[in-house]
Amino acid sequence: MQQTSSPNNLSLAHAIGVTVVATVLGFGSGALMAWIAPSDKFSWAGLAVAPLWLLLEIYFEAVVAILGNKAKATRIASTIAVLAGFYIAWFALRGVAA
Repeated sequence: MQQTSSPNNLSLAHAIGVTVVATVLGFGSGALMAWIAPSDKFSWAGLAVAPLWLLLEIYFEAVVAILGNKAKATRIASTIAVLAGFYIAWFALRGVAA
């Protein structure tokens, strides 16, 4: 018996995949900025998130047809994932009170 995937399941899998990629990009960006930014300047952290967000928006223009009706929800989830990944890495490497 062969099981076929419905378009809805494929769209959900793509949405989850995009969100996972966004989290990894945010985490990598946060780790990089925590490593290279001056230790006494927290405001430098935002400099890495802005270009990453722009790249993510350009990426979404290409995959919006695949996501179908889940495109807006995936954009919101991915934006949250980028920010969460970034600041988790930032605070893990720098510490909250560093």
